[in-house]
Amino acid sequence: MSEVARSKRPLAGNDRRWASAHVSSRSRFGADFWVLDIQTAGIRADQRWVDWNMELPPGALITQADIGALIATAKRFLWTMATDPPPGRKRCSARTLKIRARILQTLILWMAAEGIPRLAEIDRWALGRFTTWLRSRPGRRAGGLTPNTIVSYMVALKDLYRQRAKLDDAPLVDPLPLETSYEAAGVTRENKGAIPFIPDAIAINLLSKALSWVEVHGDTIIAAETLRRQTRAASCAAGRRLAASRDVRHALRRAAFVDPMGRPLDGAYVVRAAAVHLVEACFIVIAGFVGMRVSEILSMKVGAIERRSIAATGVEQAYVVARLFKTVDDPAGRLERWIAPSPVMRAVKLLERLSEPLRKASGRDELFLVKNTQYGEIVPVTHMHIGCRINAFADYVGVPFHDGRRWQLSTHQFRKTFARFIARRDRSQLLGLAEHFKHASVAMTAKGYVGSDFDLHQLVDHESRAETAAALDRLLTSDRLAGRMGEKIAAGNARFRGRAGEQVRRDYIEFVLKETDLRIHACEYGWCVFQPETARCGGEVAPDEAGRSPAVCLTCANMVVEERHAPYWGDRRSRNLALMPDAPPLTRAVLAEAIEQCDEVLKRLGDGHGQNG
Repeated sequence: MSEVARSKRPLAGNDRRWASAHVSSRSRFGADFWVLDIQTAGIRADQRWVDWNMELPPGALITQADIGALIATAKRFLWTMATDPPPGRKRCSARTLKIRARILQTLILWMAAEGIPRLAEIDRWALGRFTTWLRSRPGRRAGGLTPNTIVSYMVALKDLYRQRAKLDDAPLVDPLPLETSYEAAGVTRENKGAIPFIPDAIAINLLSKALSWVEVHGDTIIAAETLRRQTRAASCAAGRRLAASRDVRHALRRAAFVDPMGRPLDGAYVVRAAAVHLVEACFIVIAGFVGMRVSEILSMKVGAIERRSIAATGVEQAYVVARLFKTVDDPAGRLERWIAPSPVMRAVKLLERLSEPLRKASGRDELFLVKNTQYGEIVPVTHMHIGCRINAFADYVGVPFHDGRRWQLSTHQFRKTFARFIARRDRSQLLGLAEHFKHASVAMTAKGYVGSDFDLHQLVDHESRAETAAALDRLLTSDRLAGRMGEKIAAGNARFRGRAGEQVRRDYIEFVLKETDLRIHACEYGWCVFQPETARCGGEVAPDEAGRSPAVCLTCANMVVEERHAPYWGDRRSRNLALMPDAPPLTRAVLAEAIEQCDEVLKRLGDGHGQNG
């Protein structure tokens, strides 16, 4: 571009009032270094900073003055998004300003390399080159930036155009007149990159092992760590600092502690490592059995367990108290409560004991603390740190591979996995974890439930709808169903079966999920297509666990049994038949009725169990 053309550019920031406005309690929009009021638990200090001191990159085709003008426009744009956003949009939070600033800095560096000194010169062709460049950039994972990440850049450019009347420099034509930001970024149903849940085999193995560390071995590990600290302190106080390590080893060997893997806790290093892993196990138990976000877990403080009596039932329920940050306007978050099953209560108590020395030394009250190895300061654990540590714990306890590869755990995956297990009605595959999820599910749906993490409830509802859809798909394609509802479905589902009925079946399932509140609930012996007006168990919003049983459900209009449940009915028949010879007459009559029920179910399913045996 010629110097003449550049000279026609209006000076950025003719109205400088925006520059003196506060972007945070410590910084103004016009400053070259921002410290933002981001108080979300678990973030690093540098994640609160924005450094606008940008120099020309190598090979830049614009001047340092051009860079300065673009930076000023970027700051002013962020000021408009924080104070006067486009119609229908919320004002940007401090966290969003941080994200947008990083996006704008990347855009400015690309403009410098392309020789584009003004945002007004960005047209659809320039946008195409920018999108291609973004797709070629390396991302945090193999394969470059994800389409969802590219969307954030497209949204920023679109917002620059929307805010053009409030800026000295902005795109003058709509960069995306015919496409949405998602279409321009190449987001499709297949690549939109939703956070995955942890595969069942891995989740069950990891949660079971973490549970064992917390419930069975927690006291032993804390006793070993306490002995280590006390022995070392006593040796140092007696002037035996050089012999302290030897004294610790002797004391631990006399105590003969072992870790959950059966290894002796006979030295300072292995004891400290076990204590660190115990903190990780506590985090996994809380994340896995409560469904809290990582920022919420890391915000927990001493006294995080609260007990409340549910007014509708009079039953006392324990809750975890922490801070909810997402969707909350207050940067410090809002106190919130989540159901705390017994393993979680135990994990919180262990964390209070484990963190006590660090809390006393620092005067802090968080439960997740660590001593910074670089500066020796005691600081809160960060998102990144705990993410690395849960993977280290999984490696240490030998969590199995997934499809021959190590599964990369992230803190976000636990929330989705929790919602999936809560929504799952048939929890027989969850083994020893099933009862914990059952209790949490009952508590969350009970009248008088305290807690307003609506996003978590929506996530549970989404997983419940997905399970209902999968169950409906199976039932509508089966010609062998038992139970009163099952017989009715099998008699009228011919049009849904086979390839010819595939589209009709999809459309019907979509209609049911969209237009009704139907939910299908599972148990080990069948499905309940729940309708409260015909429920024999007396359930009002779901089957009543106390009122349901195989005998009750078989007489209920909501009951469906499919072939996958045949082993249960075959086993039930065999167990009752084995009791017949020694049973008194009245008991024999009850057993005979139960056997007859099993025979009828197995006959409907076409199962080959010997009904006449």
